[in-house]
Amino acid sequence: MSHHKKSEHHIRPYKIAAQTAGLVACIFVLILLAGQGIPNIVGKGEKQSIPFIILLLLPFVGYIVSWYKEFTGVLMMIAGGIMLLIFFIMKGDAATGIKYGLPFILAAGIFLLHISKRTQLKKSLHRNI
Repeated sequence: MSHHKKSEHHIRPYKIAAQTAGLVACIFVLILLAGQGIPNIVGKGEKQSIPFIILLLLPFVGYIVSWYKEFTGVLMMIAGGIMLLIFFIMKGDAATGIKYGLPFILAAGIFLLHISKRTQLKKSLHRNI
């Protein structure tokens, strides 16, 4: 096994943790949606359902993108989580904003940890060459 492959092995758990956290966030939010239903979450008005669905799609799509373009997907997850949080805070329902936004923000944070560890590994490999 090459030195690079051996070193890469040390950051693999971070990537698995990040991908798992993203999946858990997606499943958690889907369970919340199934349990409450969109009309009950955003109020009875259909006008508010459309922005909510659009805002909710951003972190979901970000998670999928993160499998191929990690940093781009992470930025989408963070942006979507923050926008969901702001959307509900503006409606006066911070608790719901935390329920829907925070899981994506936390999962994105684990992705950022993985990206940071990978960058550190690459820098240390270049120093050793």
